[in-house]
Amino acid sequence: MNNSKKWCICSLALALALMVFAGTLTAVIDPFFHYHAPLNGLQYPLNNQRYQNDGIVKNFPYDALITGTSMTENFKTSEFDALFGVNSIKVSFSGGTYEEINSNLQRAIEANPELKIVIYGLDEWFLFAGKSMILADGEYPTYLYDNNPFNDVEYLLNKDVLCNNTVEVLNYTRSGQTTTSFDAFGSWDCSFPYDAANVISNYTRAAKVSENSIFTEELQTRLSDTILNTAVKLARENPEIQFIYFFPPYSILNWDNHNQSGTLQRQIEAFTLASQLLLEADNIALYSFYNDYGTITNLNLYRDTVHYSGEINSLILQRIHNGEYKLTKENYSAYWQEILDFYQSYDYDAIFQTETA
Repeated sequence: MNNSKKWCICSLALALALMVFAGTLTAVIDPFFHYHAPLNGLQYPLNNQRYQNDGIVKNFPYDALITGTSMTENFKTSEFDALFGVNSIKVSFSGGTYEEINSNLQRAIEANPELKIVIYGLDEWFLFAGKSMILADGEYPTYLYDNNPFNDVEYLLNKDVLCNNTVEVLNYTRSGQTTTSFDAFGSWDCSFPYDAANVISNYTRAAKVSENSIFTEELQTRLSDTILNTAVKLARENPEIQFIYFFPPYSILNWDNHNQSGTLQRQIEAFTLASQLLLEADNIALYSFYNDYGTITNLNLYRDTVHYSGEINSLILQRIHNGEYKLTKENYSAYWQEILDFYQSYDYDAIFQTETA
């Protein structure tokens, strides 16, 4: 064997050995929890929802969970546990559609027969998306979300995962930090100012339109498809689980935008239909905080038109536990009429007059 062949064989063997080592290191440390929960002796940063949430629901111990979009990121599982007597996790999806979140919940149910309570924030943004919309934008790590062992090569032999995540666990542990709590996972509560003047200054007010948008048959069909094939379907297929859905309390500026854009009445009609469909399942408890007018009109509790402080997340948990702001088959229609009356007659101009006075 000549030197050239020896060099090629040695190079290939070295490359293979390095690949095996890198893949084994990622599999053992498993920064995305694809194979197992955090290892004893190692500390893990929870900092990448779409890459870690699937592993969390498959491999962590829990009997309750909180999920939803960024409206749920400031929830504290410690408060949920204390109020409801559970051991919970938080798996929020910033900007997540109903179908994306529903898919993760299905994975949780399949992996964990102990699951008994789900709290899920239902945002208005994707009510008309339809069931087929998986992700609003961005890339999706499908190789982590299926049961195909062969495409795990995209995880095990991924240079970015090795350098930015696997090694990060080792550095995180050496630095003396501890595994991120679910209270802190995804939370941005301390990262933004809550100030009315700041919220108003960053709000671009739409021009007032003369005609209202119509809640067309097409929109009704799309909303029904979204709700029935995600939230309602999941509840009906899992009657032993209590699903607690809630509509988050967006600020008064979000309602001003609906009012200016002519979509306010259409949105209330959409919420009314969504409520009717959700309440068809006996194991769904539905809450809406749009009549918490004291919160919604206090822009010092918001960082923008929709995102509220962690103080409000804590209040939501307490109110759900106390059965406050609950919608039922008997009251939901009158409730949404009250909401429509309030936000149609609200003096929105006064918000801006106060700011410029």
